[in-house]
Order: sequence, then structure tokens, then C-alpha cells
Amino acid sequence: MKQRLMWIVWPAFLVAGMADGLMFSLFDPQDMHIFGETVELSRTAIYSIGFFLFWAFAAASSAITCLLQRSPFELNRCPLPAIERPEGCPKRGQPGGC
Repeated sequence: MKQRLMWIVWPAFLVAGMADGLMFSLFDPQDMHIFGETVELSRTAIYSIGFFLFWAFAAASSAITCLLQRSPFELNRCPLPAIERPEGCPKRGQPGGC
């Protein structure tokens, strides 16, 4: 679980850092407008909010990639040991089976 979390969070962190650097090297935070209103936050606050938004979007992308790369064995594996499976389960007699 920890390994998968790092597969998601670490690349997202790197991408967010690059996106934040690119975004704010092109645009001045004090000149930004949201819905026609001037943003009344400090530059540091805008940089931080931008970084965390980029990080969230990149993490969502990485999480979807991790979800889609799972094998059929991982998706169809039964979490219960063979003896605890309900009556009538076709895989009840298979100790190592899915």
C-alpha cells in the first residue's frame, strides 16, 4: 500500500513543482483575476494554492493510472481464506485459488 501511495504522490509532487514554476514564471500572481475580481491574497498564498492544486490534479492522474494498471488477478482475488469462503462459492475448495 505504501509503495502504491508513493507511486502516486511522488511523481505528482515533481509535476506540481514544474507546473507551478512554469505557470508563475509566465503570470504574475498579483495580476490574476478570478471571475472578474482581483485576487486579494499575498503572492506566497497564491503560489501555495497553485502548487497544491497542481499537486491534486497530478495525483488524481497518477491514481487513475495505478487503478487502470491492476492485473485481472489482483481485481478478482478473493480476500478470504479458502475455509472462510461462503457455502456454494466455487473457489471454496481451492486453497491458493482466487
